[in-house]
Amino acid sequence: MFWFGWIVFTVVTCLTIPAVIALTVKQLKPCQQRLPDASLAIGSDGVSAALPSVSVIVPARNEEAQIRNGLTTLLKSTGVKFEIIAVDDRSTDATGRIMDEIALIDSRIHVIHVRQLPEGWLGKNHAMHVAAERATGDLLLFTDGDIIYEPCALETAVRHFVHHRLKHLCLLPRMLPGSIFENAVVTFFGLAFAVGMQIHLIRTRWPLTYAGVGAFNLVDAQFYRSLGGHVPIAMDILDDVKLGKMIKKNGGTSDFQTAPMLLAVRWQPSLWGVVTGLEKNGFASLNYSVPQLLTVTFVFLLTMIFPWVSPFILTMHDASGYVATAILWHLAFASIAVQVPGGLSIIPLFPIGAVLMVFAFWRSAIMTLRQGGVRWRDSFYPLSQLRQGLYS
Repeated sequence: MFWFGWIVFTVVTCLTIPAVIALTVKQLKPCQQRLPDASLAIGSDGVSAALPSVSVIVPARNEEAQIRNGLTTLLKSTGVKFEIIAVDDRSTDATGRIMDEIALIDSRIHVIHVRQLPEGWLGKNHAMHVAAERATGDLLLFTDGDIIYEPCALETAVRHFVHHRLKHLCLLPRMLPGSIFENAVVTFFGLAFAVGMQIHLIRTRWPLTYAGVGAFNLVDAQFYRSLGGHVPIAMDILDDVKLGKMIKKNGGTSDFQTAPMLLAVRWQPSLWGVVTGLEKNGFASLNYSVPQLLTVTFVFLLTMIFPWVSPFILTMHDASGYVATAILWHLAFASIAVQVPGGLSIIPLFPIGAVLMVFAFWRSAIMTLRQGGVRWRDSFYPLSQLRQGLYS
């Protein structure tokens, strides 16, 4: 047990430290590319003619509470020419009407009303594909309707995109705080995302490292269309992540950055909302595979939960490697938690975050298997169809 504990510590160290450092360091700051590249200077109209234009695609279904604020903050964007294509995806509330109202007073917004979902498509994926077909921008930004944008966010992202000659850029917004336990789970998810995706390797050619963020996926329009748009991922629930995978698999350069000074969102309205929010994604991220679920659960228990309880069931000599692992996890967790208001109070809650995340994944799997599929946006998708539609 002594040596095995230190092997666990070594593996966790190698996987965690570079990823957490990247999550802290890879932060896109407002207009950081403006000064070193004079060719991208801003003109007298406040827009750079040298920058590519952007079509911002906002699919929404029954989001009347957030959509007005989301579109309004986007319209305040500066420094880049853009249009907004807002897609009302079969909403039964006032979402479509609010979109139309905003479009009447600003010609940069174009509204598409999707009335029916064709066979072989997930609703959101179809909405984004339809909007992309009508987009005129050099770049396409796929984003959600509840994201709060700073005025310089688009310009900053586009300058970074051009400066590094990217085909895909995803940005992680600042998570607006909620309750202490909600913040703990969200922080844990951020840590798990960084480690699981190995975000420090996304800019490399390593094919197994890729990422996508539903809040902000910026892609080269021509390259995206050359891959068939959203057709290859038409039935993949992890559309944001698989978009990043599709672009990297086909030779496009991707990058991941955090953007706490540019974007903000309340991920879910409560702790239970975070758990239920993973209902469609949890099992999907494991390819709807029970063996993968069991494997991930074992890894979580061995590397995150057992190190915390090991001093109570092993001798201190045998538990030393596990204790070091627990300390490492708490330090990594703390490095993310301190960026959240009141974050110091959630540092001791790392084990609870791990347990709740495992619970969310098992809940997702049980519900998906029990009902034989996934219900998303008031549509039901059979499990057999979802498995067949996985992008690999």
